[in-house]
Amino acid sequence: MEDKILNFIYTSSEENMLYIAIVFSAFIGKIKEQSKQNLFFAWVSYFVGTVFHELAHLIVSILTNGKPTWISVFPSKRIENGKIYYTLGYINSSNITRYNVFFISMAPLMLLPFSYYVYTDFFIYFEKTLTNFFIYLFLIISLVFSSIPSNVDFKAVFSKGIFAFVFPIVLFTLSFYIYIRYEKLFGVFHV
Repeated sequence: MEDKILNFIYTSSEENMLYIAIVFSAFIGKIKEQSKQNLFFAWVSYFVGTVFHELAHLIVSILTNGKPTWISVFPSKRIENGKIYYTLGYINSSNITRYNVFFISMAPLMLLPFSYYVYTDFFIYFEKTLTNFFIYLFLIISLVFSSIPSNVDFKAVFSKGIFAFVFPIVLFTLSFYIYIRYEKLFGVFHV
């Protein structure tokens, strides 16, 4: 039976693979949605993504002199206006400024290229088995879901004023301008 499923998965057209991935994504999404009823199940179903999400914040906080003081990947529950909310993880940094808040808050977006790497290269390192196929899909889905900055991340950016949002855009634009302007000087060429 497993051989037939593996044969279907790995010899299918791209459309079939996409369909399988979509169905599995919906299934994982539904499990995650249902897990919010219980703190333990929420922690188990979101754990992988939470670790990567908070690790991205931690790395960027260190690189931008955010001076991280505490990281947690253990959930906590709070009730506001009769609604249950879970904080699945968080990082505290003691030096959040308008210069680094954008980069620290949006750090989980770095998980998107990492999820693409898993998508393209997973089976270079692991054999094609049914278990590995589901691990592969689970990793990609968890990385993509956890790459989305949370509401708290967005609030942190805007809490430092519009400058915190505009500064990275100006920095990127200036860097791009310098790159284009001095492309020949630096010996950079297009392939």
